[in-house]
Amino acid sequence: MLQFPYGLADFHRIRTQGYLYLDRTAHLHDLERLGNVLVFLRPRRFGKSLWLDTLRCYYDLRFASEFESLFGDLAIGREPTPLHNRYFVLVWDFSRVDPHGSIDAIQRRLNEYLDNELDLFLKGYGEHLPTANVSLREDAGDSLSQVLAAVRTTPYKLYLLIDEYDNFINEVMVRDPETYRALVRADGPVKSLFKSLKASMRGEGLERVFMTGITPVALNDLSSGFNIARDVSRHPSLATLCGFTETEIRGQILEPMVQSGSLDAERIAETMRTLHEWYNGYIFSPDVDVRVLNPTNCLHLLQELQELGRYPRELHDRNLAMDRAKLAFLSQAPAGERLITELTMGDGIVDVPELVSQISLEDLVTRLDHDRHFLASFLYYLGLLTFVGDPAEQRLGIPNLVARKIYLERLLELRLPATSDRNDASSLALRFFRDGELEPLARFVETKLLAALSNRDSGGMRELAFKTLLLALLFDDQRYLAFSELEASHGHADLCLLRRALPTTTRLFDLLFELKLVPGKTTGLDSAQLAALEDNALRALPP
Repeated sequence: MLQFPYGLADFHRIRTQGYLYLDRTAHLHDLERLGNVLVFLRPRRFGKSLWLDTLRCYYDLRFASEFESLFGDLAIGREPTPLHNRYFVLVWDFSRVDPHGSIDAIQRRLNEYLDNELDLFLKGYGEHLPTANVSLREDAGDSLSQVLAAVRTTPYKLYLLIDEYDNFINEVMVRDPETYRALVRADGPVKSLFKSLKASMRGEGLERVFMTGITPVALNDLSSGFNIARDVSRHPSLATLCGFTETEIRGQILEPMVQSGSLDAERIAETMRTLHEWYNGYIFSPDVDVRVLNPTNCLHLLQELQELGRYPRELHDRNLAMDRAKLAFLSQAPAGERLITELTMGDGIVDVPELVSQISLEDLVTRLDHDRHFLASFLYYLGLLTFVGDPAEQRLGIPNLVARKIYLERLLELRLPATSDRNDASSLALRFFRDGELEPLARFVETKLLAALSNRDSGGMRELAFKTLLLALLFDDQRYLAFSELEASHGHADLCLLRRALPTTTRLFDLLFELKLVPGKTTGLDSAQLAALEDNALRALPP
């Protein structure tokens, strides 16, 4: 059986303890060619931290004796670069910095964290680095200068890896703009730190920097202090650096599962279809038409499939809650709510002249309320939109069912802001699933959903809008697979919910909906006359 590294970002452990590893090491050649200071952005849970740890194990001089066991049978082991195991490697993970409190509190915690990592660095390289004269200071930038002075006495240079550079900065920007301004002003702690890094690149011993993040938040605000970084997130050579391709999943995971007896061969096609619908669709370079799947979600499903012979009850990773929070933040602005509504109720596609490559506080303040292209770019970085169609046309669309589920949940929150209404909707939907009781659900739709739609949809009552709201109401990935416009023997079904093959769904109904919008004029009555009819009289009208 395969050992799936779900939740693991430890390259050394994965390689030495027999976990599944899909080789990405050929990209090490690309990174060395692209530059010395690189920024690489990908959505949450896409394998960025594992790639950072791969860099650590490849370049760290302490792993030289393990090079063959870690990399020998991988692409880079067959064709290594001259720089392997030639660096001191320092790792900073900015997600570990608490973003709450005053500017002084954040600055203190930032310096404490960085100094602690520098102290561990000195202890870890004790036999390679003369540390007798190194004294860490209160300011992390000064401490780094002390460490680099020791590095310069050796034949090696320093490689700095920064994970989630935008994590705590992003949180502060959204929650407290004034504190954010203080952090990134010319003499603020974050800008000062990046100025120190820039200065350290001028022959001071720091030779390479690789930073990961999710969004280009603060790159503009930090650029004067660190304008030497190159954003390679959309470079065509790195389009598949993070994420799985369908070819890899079939050939390197599903077929070995069949060979080991943990999966029936007949289930490969069905499993590939499920993975494609739920997790596929991401294109990270407009110059390369290669789609990748979210690796964490894939491992979540494949691990349960191997262990239990079925898909997990929840087909998405609940750790994506942060993306829901950011979508809720964006939808607070009128333009954000309109865009989310259009994406879920329309074809799910938005045209953008060009992706925004840097996001500053002023962008959030001045563009959030009206600039749909800015909002669409932000959603792209979160993994909630991706390139669709011809990538050269710069069209963004919803990539898969995980992203659509997040949109539908937010749409329902917008249309039914009261938690009690959403709880009632969930209960009525479950009764409908179990007992086929349509009347209570239809009554709720009439009194709640149709009212919300008619009040907010300036285009009037449209079949597509109603179908989308109905899907949002009934979307239940623990029990059903949802299909829109599913092809049937005599045409297409507007909405179809098919039971998932689980013991908990055996008593549920498969559901098929055919929706029709009946124009008022077909009744021979005008809108005022229809509005005046009692409920029973309205129901008695011919369809």
